[in-house]
Amino acid sequence: PNKAISPNDWIDTISNNLDYKSKELMRDFLHQLPQNFTADATMVSKSKCTQRTTAENLPRSIHPKPSSCHFRRRFRTNRRNANTCLVEQALRSRKQPLRASDNATPVASSSTTPCKLPKTLNRPTYCEVTNKALAAAEPHFNEIPAAYARDALAHFGVTALRSLSHVSTSPFPSDKLPSEVEVTVAPTEGLVPINPTHMLAIFAPNSSQKRKAVLYPGHAPFLAAHCSRLSPFSPYNTDASPAGTPFKVPVQPICLPNPATYPCLSTYIYTRKAEPLLSSIMPLPLPSNLLDAKASVDKRRQLVSSYAYQIASTYTIQFILQHVAFVHGLWQNTCALGIFDDGLWEVIDVAWQILLTAIALGTGNAQPAP
Repeated sequence: PNKAISPNDWIDTISNNLDYKSKELMRDFLHQLPQNFTADATMVSKSKCTQRTTAENLPRSIHPKPSSCHFRRRFRTNRRNANTCLVEQALRSRKQPLRASDNATPVASSSTTPCKLPKTLNRPTYCEVTNKALAAAEPHFNEIPAAYARDALAHFGVTALRSLSHVSTSPFPSDKLPSEVEVTVAPTEGLVPINPTHMLAIFAPNSSQKRKAVLYPGHAPFLAAHCSRLSPFSPYNTDASPAGTPFKVPVQPICLPNPATYPCLSTYIYTRKAEPLLSSIMPLPLPSNLLDAKASVDKRRQLVSSYAYQIASTYTIQFILQHVAFVHGLWQNTCALGIFDDGLWEVIDVAWQILLTAIALGTGNAQPAP
């Protein structure tokens, strides 16, 4: 039954387990209530405030058990938190490369996709550059061996490559590939430029017509002397134009299996330097003497294994596979153009061996050399 109770009696009834400070706060609150305030003792004992306050002060062994609704709310909250963590983890995993600590040991992933890679990248049948193709690119190279032409061009390769970096192209319609474009070589202090002879339109076999071609300035003699399977170049104007003066060059369409690797291949054709090429396609700085011709077979194998272990310990398998795809594309273009330079093929072979060893170490299918 309802009965009038005083604030002090109420405190003693519902808050026997409250600490001193809580009792004082409750007492101040109750003294502000009207004197004739009545309450149902049963209602008071079952109020949410009383249940929560009493439960906080009960010993752990006699805490009231949570209801099934509580478990459902908690499960939904934990599930949302787990899903959020999975999404954040997936987003973080897309950031490449994922670098590990210096003391990390490659660990094979529990979720793998089968990927078959050849142990070696085979070389096509040797084919030398024809005199007809060489004479079409440079009339002065008529009836001379292609090897002699390559050695003669090597003295001008660095200057010709630097000249290409100062070439600008005038705007032209983008709806179709033009037959010729207007270019300008910017004057540069300390450089006597070698004007480009053609604008190379590099496109992939599956591209629609040749509209998706990427244009690169180039010199016909360098490409013709190295690429035995390249079609003869179209005639071009041999008159030298002063730096800063616009002139027109013909566009030479070239279909390559992997257009993305053409800039690296073109740089090697001009410079014929193997170590810079290998360094540009590897994810880490090269160890010294990796391409040393005087190194023994055992020494070369040890350098390759040690360098591959560094790569496997630093990057994810997915990132290493990106470099594998790049080296494979470089090999495809080399075969398609018919380049048989020994230094270039050594770079391809060593790079392929390093990356495959890194994958084997990273997946736990091989052990590093002692």
